[in-house]
Amino acid sequence: MKKVLAFVFVLVMILSLAACDKTPAPQETGSPADTAAPATQKPTTPGSSTPAEETQRPIETLVVAHKGDPTSLCHLTVTFGSANGPIDCFIYDRLLDYNAETNDVEPMLATKWEFIDDTHIKFTLRDDVVAHDGSPFTASDVIYTLKTGQDSGKLANYYGNFDLAGCEAVDDKTVIIATKSLDPFALYNLSNIPLGMVVEEAVTNSGTIEDQNLLPDAGTGPYKVVEWITGSAIKLERNENYWGETPYYDFVEIRIITDASSRVMNLESGTVDVALDPATAQVELFEGNDDFQIINYPTSQITTMYFNCTTEPFNDVKVRQAIALALDYESILEVAASAYGTTTDSVFSKANSAYAPYDGSSENYFHYDVDAARALLAESNYPNGFTFELLYMEGATFQASAELIQNQLSQIGIKVVPVPTASTAFYELLSAGNFQADIVNSSNPDPAIQVKFFDHRVSFADVRGGTGWQGPAELDALIDQAKSTIDKTESLKLYAKIQAIINANCPGIPLYSPNKTCLADSDILGIRLTEFNDIDLSKAYRG
Repeated sequence: MKKVLAFVFVLVMILSLAACDKTPAPQETGSPADTAAPATQKPTTPGSSTPAEETQRPIETLVVAHKGDPTSLCHLTVTFGSANGPIDCFIYDRLLDYNAETNDVEPMLATKWEFIDDTHIKFTLRDDVVAHDGSPFTASDVIYTLKTGQDSGKLANYYGNFDLAGCEAVDDKTVIIATKSLDPFALYNLSNIPLGMVVEEAVTNSGTIEDQNLLPDAGTGPYKVVEWITGSAIKLERNENYWGETPYYDFVEIRIITDASSRVMNLESGTVDVALDPATAQVELFEGNDDFQIINYPTSQITTMYFNCTTEPFNDVKVRQAIALALDYESILEVAASAYGTTTDSVFSKANSAYAPYDGSSENYFHYDVDAARALLAESNYPNGFTFELLYMEGATFQASAELIQNQLSQIGIKVVPVPTASTAFYELLSAGNFQADIVNSSNPDPAIQVKFFDHRVSFADVRGGTGWQGPAELDALIDQAKSTIDKTESLKLYAKIQAIINANCPGIPLYSPNKTCLADSDILGIRLTEFNDIDLSKAYRG
């Protein structure tokens, strides 16, 4: 009888282990950079879990198909690229987290905060946080992170407004952060992925901050880096000392698959669980498929056609208004983004925290009306039309938008010459003001940053483009007031007035706001969107 029971026990163990293995399906043929590595069993990392624990629950591994290598695994030393965000979400926590459902910040490493005055914010920190190497996280680490990011010189957009001399570690769990000027968006900025906190003691234990680039252990996030195989995969394991809810997955493997189609094929074959950044044309093929889900989040991004209003013909407001009325925004959204997005009646995305719906109190030209467009053009200084060049950064989405604009404006006698341009040359032309019109996807959710494109006091070089448009005198005062108040109610009123003025004058035309999409197995839950439109899988789990 004992032999029988022993046999049954062994059989159960074998079946249990077999169920844990994610068996790879045949993969798409391609170059090593474009094709995922075969799926693997759980890495054998000492100390990850005990044999007794493994018999209680299957080993869970999340496999993610990602578009490319990050610039580094430590955000404080490099220019932050779009490939960094989804990876850094696993490794680093911020003082504050962002809740996309409420469009507001909430506690993370900080439990509470208060404005001491317009430029000083006091934060109370959690007392149970340690780095991945076990070093404790304290108030001095907050200041160290801000100083390191500022000293790098590559993260000015994120760290430039912090006044390091005014920052103070009051005690181990209380820190005062100072800004150089009043910043209504400071709390949102501190929830941004490039503001992930690091622990100085852990950095020192490993050498220098540059030594964190390949195998970081100074972060406090839910997962720790095990290995980075450049061009192939980044492997993570659960942080058993995480201060928050125990991470669901034992391991995470982020596979570098540069081709969007290959990422999707790997998802279909069962080799990966999540495919990031699929082509929008591929996304719609998954509609109605119960085996997979489409993550489709509205964003604060907005694809806009900007005019150089310092030169003819775009110094004529009626020309700009006529163009706005001649564009079919729904068709542009359909062609450029396969309808995965929204149109807007404002220079702000509808997902922007400062967006104000059109209330009829001013003129608004962001709707399709060809007859009205022809009438306005007839009243302009160019009644017989004209020709202009439309610059855009090389890529299928921008090309589709430009060609559709070309076709639609031809209906009112305006000839558009699309000019695809490599990214470096594109921004050089915009920074010098050497353009007539361009298409840009602006992604910063801070309304003060978006308004800079329409502020004549901000140079082309400072925003790498913009419009050079000088609006009515009251606009300057409204812009200054809006970026000088931390009162949300007052701020929204000011931005509503700012939008009304800009919308009526059309120095730029909002084409559409693309949604952030990804594809995943149908039973994966907890996929979130960050404030700056990255997919965050750090809290994902199987339902």
